[in-house]
Amino acid sequence: MEEIRRDYRRRLEANARETARIKGRIRLIGLLRLVVFVVAVVAVYLLRGAGAWAWGTAAVAGIVLFLGLAQVHDRWFRRKEFADCLDRIIGQELALLDYRFDGIDGGNEFIDPAHDYSFDLDLFGSKSFFAYINRSATSVGRRALAREMLHPDLSADAIRRRQTAVEELSHRTDLRIDFQAWGACSGETLADGCSLEQLAALPRFGTSRWVDILIRAIPGLYVVLLALWLGGVIPGSVLVWLFIGLLAVAGVQAKRITRLQEQLNGALASLSHYARLFELIEQNRFESERLSRLQRECIGVHGSVSQRVARLRRLLANLDQRCNFVGFMTLNGFLLWDLRQLNALDRWLDENRGQLPRWLDVLARFDACCSLATFCYNHPHYVFPQVVLDRRPVMQAEALGHPLIPRDHCVCNDVAPMNEGSFQVITGANMAGKSTYLRTIGINYLLGCMGAPVCARSMTFTPQTLFTGLRASDSLAENESYFFAELKRLQQIVVRLRNGEKLFVILDEILRGTNSVDKQTGSLALVRQLVEAGAAGIIATHDLALGSLAEHMPGQISNYRFEATIEGDELTFTYRLQPGIARNMNACFLMKKMGIIPAGPRPQ
Repeated sequence: MEEIRRDYRRRLEANARETARIKGRIRLIGLLRLVVFVVAVVAVYLLRGAGAWAWGTAAVAGIVLFLGLAQVHDRWFRRKEFADCLDRIIGQELALLDYRFDGIDGGNEFIDPAHDYSFDLDLFGSKSFFAYINRSATSVGRRALAREMLHPDLSADAIRRRQTAVEELSHRTDLRIDFQAWGACSGETLADGCSLEQLAALPRFGTSRWVDILIRAIPGLYVVLLALWLGGVIPGSVLVWLFIGLLAVAGVQAKRITRLQEQLNGALASLSHYARLFELIEQNRFESERLSRLQRECIGVHGSVSQRVARLRRLLANLDQRCNFVGFMTLNGFLLWDLRQLNALDRWLDENRGQLPRWLDVLARFDACCSLATFCYNHPHYVFPQVVLDRRPVMQAEALGHPLIPRDHCVCNDVAPMNEGSFQVITGANMAGKSTYLRTIGINYLLGCMGAPVCARSMTFTPQTLFTGLRASDSLAENESYFFAELKRLQQIVVRLRNGEKLFVILDEILRGTNSVDKQTGSLALVRQLVEAGAAGIIATHDLALGSLAEHMPGQISNYRFEATIEGDELTFTYRLQPGIARNMNACFLMKKMGIIPAGPRPQ
């Protein structure tokens, strides 16, 4: 891990040097622009008596040189923006390596207490797992990552292909960081991706074919009329009236075009900034099947996606010229610029509208893969789990730990094989580590299904639908009690198992909302039913009676425990999983120590 930190620090230092160089160039070009402006003004003043040709030439040369330097200036400013984005991204990597989440996107809109497992595993929200692994460069990639976390493809072949792609990209740190930085430079908002997906419903907005032909003929018409005027055939007022007429047409259309411009910019501006991201996908060489396929989908017979998107960017920039008053008057008076650019954008959409969903899907999948690859690179001690199909085991691991617990504090435990039709019952005292252990199993199982590495020495699993019951909440909106909400969740498990779905089930202290006798009877019956339905999973409980199931269902129920040690006035935990049923409980001890109940001899 220290080597990873050193690598990021070296990149940060190199980028700081590059930023300093860029700032120097920007200052130099700014000074040259000032010099050119001053020299041009002085030259025009000194040559004012030498004739219009002399001072006009000096003025034109000054303007051309000044505008050329302005373009160079803009390019260096874009390079500085990219360098600033790199600085933020690398700084964020160093922060997350130390589990500092300040200003990190937690994906709060994806929080769903009704989901099979995301709420229980804290996938979204402040300091969540999403916040820890998300490196999305685009809004579509961000949603794709959340979708993979919520609904991973459980096909074994798909998981293996994702593993290969993630491993390959984990060795392309320059590509991943550049991809993320170019995405950050786009200025994209979270709403832009949604607007892009609505383009399919956007109606045609260009003029008719014959009007388009007339608009394209306007420059030629001006050339002809100019030649006739110079030849003395027509008066110069004809050119003036044509200019005024075209400007009037543009004025009549201005309000409609402004509305369309806002709509197009909202939907297409972010896509226009994706050109560089598509270039990075197209120009790199990939070995894995998944990445190679994504790359092939970016290169078609009619040109690459990056070329088409770059053309879109130019068209949008051309339309933006109308926002300048002088530009509006000049361009529309001579070229009917607004309608010309709208027609060009309409043709672009007509040619590419059907391809947009595929392009966005390619970008989103590559973007999500980059997030998982960075997670892989940042954890070189993690391993890719082995995927098996015979459901033996549904899960097994050595030295499994939780990725959100710092490595120097993380206690890793082995996970004994869990096959179909078998359950592990975990007993133990309060705060001994039961709930953390369940979440550790859940998050690593999910990582395995996503094709990502897991926090373990080794892990083998059969991909099945993960379903958890670690926490429940009452609902005032639906007039539900805590207990009824829990029952509904347990009902989902039973119904889905009866319908033939294969589930990997993780439960924590079920039926907490009823009395101990009722809870014990219901818990015993539920576990029996889950085993008989062929489910595999694990359940944590304070109810030691559940441990008796192992005697009646050998080979299907196994007992494990987390112990608390009470020595004098001290309570200690090892957080190590052991076989058997827990012997020590600590509720009374803690209540006495905190003064909740009177201190006295500890009951034997």
